[in-house]
Amino acid sequence: MRLLLAAFGLVAACLPAVAAGDPFPGAPRAKLHVRIEFAGANRVDLPNKVEWAAIEAWRTLEVDFALVDVGNDGVAIVAPAGAAEVPPAMADLESKIAACGEDHKCLAATMKEFAEASAGTPDMFAQMTGQQPGRFRNFAADLQGTCATGTLVVQDILSGVYIPPPEPARAYRFTRDGNLTLPQDDFGLMDYACRVEVSLDQATGNMSLRLPAARLAVPVKLGPGAFTDETAVPLVEDLQTIEIFDQPAGSDGAWTGVAELEGAGAASHNSGQVVAPLKARIVWRLVEG
Repeated sequence: MRLLLAAFGLVAACLPAVAAGDPFPGAPRAKLHVRIEFAGANRVDLPNKVEWAAIEAWRTLEVDFALVDVGNDGVAIVAPAGAAEVPPAMADLESKIAACGEDHKCLAATMKEFAEASAGTPDMFAQMTGQQPGRFRNFAADLQGTCATGTLVVQDILSGVYIPPPEPARAYRFTRDGNLTLPQDDFGLMDYACRVEVSLDQATGNMSLRLPAARLAVPVKLGPGAFTDETAVPLVEDLQTIEIFDQPAGSDGAWTGVAELEGAGAASHNSGQVVAPLKARIVWRLVEG
């Protein structure tokens, strides 16, 4: 429910001011510096017990994001799916609506009963939806300028034994290195690079982040001995976003933190013949102004 409400709030907030250019005129701005270090390794032995493939992968994202406070302070826009419990009043209303089925008279009577019962009750919408006005600060990418500046790096070592018929088995070991500097003159790539969201819980002092991972292709060069031909690889595979929740975030005005993430996507070699799960170490600092 929280994510649905947050999305609705963001869309509603943007609509009136789109024509004027800035959907959040006068809203506080912030800078978020993020460094993510990914690492993983794996080896796969083929059934013929001769061929095998291995990958050792090191990936880095170090980016400064420009952010804007998007409001909607009653709910965190970055939260685990299903994190919020349905308030009793909402659960009761939902059960009554479900019991009506397709009976429109029943539905109308149920909604009338609810409206009459809640008449004169302040903040009924907040109570029904579980919102807590004033608790959260929510930030998203500021699209009025350059929203992401930094570098993505790939450093892989690929090795193994393969059989190139009719030749005998052959061992190999080569590097796959590359980097991508942001910003780029590529709307699609920058659209994904700027998919960043931050929620600050002012009641607990904790911070939650949603960071881009999908479709960030890094150009690479292959070292001597390479038998593959890729010219670019995703920074991270099998993961749409990097998400961390409720992390201790330091003091008001300059929030910092460090987090370790086990399931941080994957890196692969030779068209997925071998896939290495990645771990990540995330370091961040958010400063307003």
